[in-house]
Amino acid sequence: MTEQEALLILNAVPDVGAIRIRKLMTFFGSALEVLQASFDELSQCGLLFPTTAENIFHFSKDKFLQDEYNLIQRKGINVLTVADEDYPCSLKDFEDSPVVLYVKGEVTCLNQMSLAIVGSRTASFYGCKSAKAFAQAFSRAGVMVVSGLARGIDTSAHQGSLEAGGKTVAVIGCGFNHMYPKENLSLMEAISRNGAVVTEFACAMPPLKQNFPWRNRIISALSRATVVIEARNKSGALITADFALAQNKDVYVLPSNIDNETAMGSNQLIQDGAKVALNPDDVLSQVKEEYIPLCYNENKPVLLLSDEQSKVYPHITFQPVHLDELVRQSGLNISSLMNITLSLELKRAIRQLPGQYYVRNEHA
Repeated sequence: MTEQEALLILNAVPDVGAIRIRKLMTFFGSALEVLQASFDELSQCGLLFPTTAENIFHFSKDKFLQDEYNLIQRKGINVLTVADEDYPCSLKDFEDSPVVLYVKGEVTCLNQMSLAIVGSRTASFYGCKSAKAFAQAFSRAGVMVVSGLARGIDTSAHQGSLEAGGKTVAVIGCGFNHMYPKENLSLMEAISRNGAVVTEFACAMPPLKQNFPWRNRIISALSRATVVIEARNKSGALITADFALAQNKDVYVLPSNIDNETAMGSNQLIQDGAKVALNPDDVLSQVKEEYIPLCYNENKPVLLLSDEQSKVYPHITFQPVHLDELVRQSGLNISSLMNITLSLELKRAIRQLPGQYYVRNEHA
C-alpha cells in the first residue's frame, strides 16, 4: 500500500476528518503508519474517541480501495493527495485543508488565478443576472470563477463563465457517485470539459446536509477573493465569507434591496465592513494588481514509485502497450497488474487508452 492509498482510506473513514488526519500523521509519522498501528496504539494516542479508533482499525481497506479504483476509472476522475507534487498550492497552508481531492476535469485549473462567486439558492432575478454578469467579466479578464454548483447564484456564476468562453471550478459537497442537485448534471458535465469539478469526499459519499458548509472552505481557499451576491442570514454563502476572512482573503459584496430577504445576510456583511462591489471592475482592479502566482516549479516533478509500481512503469512508454504485453513483461498476474496500473493512473503517470492499451503521460 502506498502513502496516497493510505490517505484515500483515512479520508473515507467515518468521523475522522482532515484536521484529525493531519494530527494523526504527525503523531505516527505518516498516513501509512496510522493504518499499520494497532488498535491499542490508536486508542492511546490521545487524538481519537474509542469509536473513531474502531472505525479506523476495522475499516474494510482493501475492499474500499478496489471499489474506489473502479469508480475512479469508470468516471474518469483524477485524485490528488497532500503527498502529491501537484496538490493545489493555495490549499497547502491551511490546517483544515483536505488531504484528498477528487477532480473531474483539468487539474491545472486548481492553481490558476481565481475568484469565488457565492450566494443564495433562492436568488432573485437581479441576483442571478448580476452573478452571471460578474462571472462573464471575470472570465473575459482571464480569471477563473469558483463556486459550489448549487441552485441560484452558483448556477448563474458557472453558466456566465462558460458562456463567456471561460473555465470554471465547481466544488461539490458529495462524492462523484451522486449528483446534487440532480438538475445540474448537464452543467456539471460541461464544467468538467471546461474547467474542473472538485470534491474531497469519497465517491460513494451521499449529499449529506452537514457536508456542504464544510466544503465551502475549499471554495474560498482556491480563490483570491470571494464575491457574495445575495445571501440570507445564516446561509452557506456567509459561511464561505467567514472562511475567506479566516484565510486572510478579501470579501466583496454586491449591495441589494434592503427589503430583499434573500440578501439580508450579504447587506449585513457590508455594514460589518466588507468591501462593496458595484461592478466587476471594483474586484478586478484590486486583485489583478495584487496577484502573484501562488507557486511554480521550474524543475520537472520527481515521480515517486512504490516497489510494485516500479515493476510495471518502466514497461509503459509513450507508445501504447497492451495489457497482455505488460503481463508478459512484468511477470505479474492480470489482477495484480490492473491494481498497479490504476494506482499509476491516480498519479497521472500513465493513462489508459481504448482496448486495454496504456501509454505514459507526456509530463511523466
